Amino acid sequence: MFDFRSYCPTLNPNVPRITLSADESHHLISVKRARQGDPVVIFDGFGNEWASELTIANKRKAVLEGKAFNRYSPPLQRIALAQSIPKSKVLENIIRKATELGIQDIYPLISDRTETKIRDSKEKTKNEKWLGAAIEGAKQSGNPLIPTVHAAQRLDLFLEKESGNFQLKFIASLEEGSAPLQGQIEQAALDPNASGIFLVGPEGDFTDTEYAQIRQVDFLPVSLGPYVLRCETAAVKALSILQHEFSKRAHRKTPSSTKPSNRQRK
Repeated sequence: MFDFRSYCPTLNPNVPRITLSADESHHLISVKRARQGDPVVIFDGFGNEWASELTIANKRKAVLEGKAFNRYSPPLQRIALAQSIPKSKVLENIIRKATELGIQDIYPLISDRTETKIRDSKEKTKNEKWLGAAIEGAKQSGNPLIPTVHAAQRLDLFLEKESGNFQLKFIASLEEGSAPLQGQIEQAALDPNASGIFLVGPEGDFTDTEYAQIRQVDFLPVSLGPYVLRCETAAVKALSILQHEFSKRAHRKTPSSTKPSNRQRK
């Protein structure tokens, strides 16, 4: 992996000359201290990357020359997080970590006990900050794919319109008798295109009415251990377990001599 990574949402395999935005140029030149001649990977978040060379080290308008174009396919198995929006900038940190883990979808939810209120006038700004957090996570981890961070929506609408798109649906629970998440995944019959989603509540947890709605759409209560976790800790732990178990299951079903590569070089 190259030391420098920058984001450009409009990569073209036939256009090797890339000019970065002012923000990306500032980050690459002023923050990361890249210099003319340095190798830089430019990615668009959709699986396309240019391995390139920095030719003009301008902190307002950096220019790079692409040397090799790579395309990465998305994973067959889809993992998502549905997160009731926490206070302050906690969701941005969760998005960064979820991106580093390679999660495909993030659904910010507004539930009865959600303390952060998003005004209509601030929705665009909030969406931009969430996308920025995903880009930061992709830069940090080398992930060529940025997850889809959906617009904030009410919990009931998410349960009605979105939750049915996933094969496995889990929610953290402190109830006695809740089975460990890992064991529940191991017992599930997963196909090659399996999908799983984990639902995390607000600081004050979901209300009894909301739990009734969640159970109606077949979310399975699972345990993440004996302790009460903060929402960001619960999200990262659950997504890590889902990713590990899904990956293990995929490798188990694919002969080592015929494993498909997710990398195509042009």
